[in-house]
Amino acid sequence: MSVGSAGYYDDRYYNDGYYGWYDDFYYPGTGYFVYDRDRRRHRWNARQQRYWLARRAQIRDQRSLRANWDRWERRAERRADRRERYRDQRRAERRRDYRQERRAERRREYRPKQRAERRREIRRERRQEARRDYRQQQLAERRREARQEARQRVRQQQRQQARQQARQRAGQEARRDRRQGARRVQRRDRGERRRNRRRDDD
Repeated sequence: MSVGSAGYYDDRYYNDGYYGWYDDFYYPGTGYFVYDRDRRRHRWNARQQRYWLARRAQIRDQRSLRANWDRWERRAERRADRRERYRDQRRAERRRDYRQERRAERRREYRPKQRAERRREIRRERRQEARRDYRQQQLAERRREARQEARQRVRQQQRQQARQQARQRAGQEARRDRRQGARRVQRRDRGERRRNRRRDDD
């Protein structure tokens, strides 16, 4: 005996008799009432009537027709099916809870990792920025030192040029003084010679 997925017998497995399941309703084989899964009675509709009358017409011995509930789900099977469904639901809930816990745990593990990674990136960026600042400071210091050295060289060159010019002026003045002294001596000598000639002439 096979049980359908909805808690009742599937007419696909019991389509060779005058009773059973059809159109989600059970027909016991006699009368004009069909029953739902809760065993509530309903009057059959035209389609159900045609179907079951055609099934009954295939039975040769009509005197053997009687109400038959063999294909109805037994109470123990229904309880077992309910237990199985309950177990499946519990398993599904446990799996869902486990997956949720795993996701939450992964999030908890992921967030500290992300924070640590962000801190490492921030520290790395700060180190790189400090290196850039240090290099810029070093370059600025070197440029400043180079400018100072260039100014010092210019000052030294200017001092050397000034000393050379002073030496040149001093040499020129000394030569001029010597020339002037020599001229004075020559004039004095000429004046003495004239005076001497005059004395001699007198």
